[in-house]
Amino acid sequence: MKERILITGYSGSLAKEVVKLLENKYELFFLTTNQSKVDKKNIFFWDPNKNKIDKECLKKCQHIIHLSGYSILKRWSKKNKKLMYQSRVDAAKMIFEKCKEFSLKPKTFISASAMGIYPENVEGEILEESAVGSSWLSKMAIDWENAAENFKKIKCRVVIMRISLLMDRNSGILKYNIMSTKLGLAGIIGSSSQIINWIHINDAARFIVQALKNKKYIGTYNLATDNSLTQKQFIQIIKNNIFKYAIVIKMPFQFLKLLAGERSTILKFGKKKLNVERLLKLDFKFKYSSFQDIFSKANQ
Repeated sequence: MKERILITGYSGSLAKEVVKLLENKYELFFLTTNQSKVDKKNIFFWDPNKNKIDKECLKKCQHIIHLSGYSILKRWSKKNKKLMYQSRVDAAKMIFEKCKEFSLKPKTFISASAMGIYPENVEGEILEESAVGSSWLSKMAIDWENAAENFKKIKCRVVIMRISLLMDRNSGILKYNIMSTKLGLAGIIGSSSQIINWIHINDAARFIVQALKNKKYIGTYNLATDNSLTQKQFIQIIKNNIFKYAIVIKMPFQFLKLLAGERSTILKFGKKKLNVERLLKLDFKFKYSSFQDIFSKANQ
């Protein structure tokens, strides 16, 4: 009999990549806040804002992968911040409370987190044990991780992923940089020497699959390749592969802050480099270990 996995945030790009790798080997259940998408077979309704969840989705569920999260690229209004928090933190808390209420003990709880948990302006290598930040984004990530840690109370193996920038040609920051480069414009925000910590979406999904299978995966991990790059290198590699004659436009960070407000902090990369020794000790193999691989292996 196939093991059952509950996945939150299943409409997101990372969850879709995970589903591709799991759908033939596991029985997958999904949660949606859209009642029109409910399918009695494997798609169930939940509303973290109102503490509602269909308990059927939790029954006989061996693993939970928590990837839900209202997009932080949305405007950081008071309303949107609440949605961002509820979809990450309150959602995890609710699932935990329901597991306790129904006396359910899943084997594994895997949760997304973010490198935004670390301070913005630190330099040098950042380990999982390094100090956390005090910004709104950092505080949300701290609460997010604490909500995941609750599952230890019901003897559940907890894996937390502090995800760096997800690279995918079809979504997120890479998609939009490729689009603008095709149009002849490439943008650098702030200092060109800012460090970009990143991981390809397929490698992030494969980490999740390995974490399900291997009990050695436990605790918190910086999820990034060990080949970070500067913002200048990032733009240059895109130009080399998409349109080498694209004009590079430099935008002062303060100008972006004027346009986007507090939300602009997610593009303030700084000069911190995520230390990934814990990840490498698991003998995890990256398919995309260098940024150039994303273009070289595009059709593989």
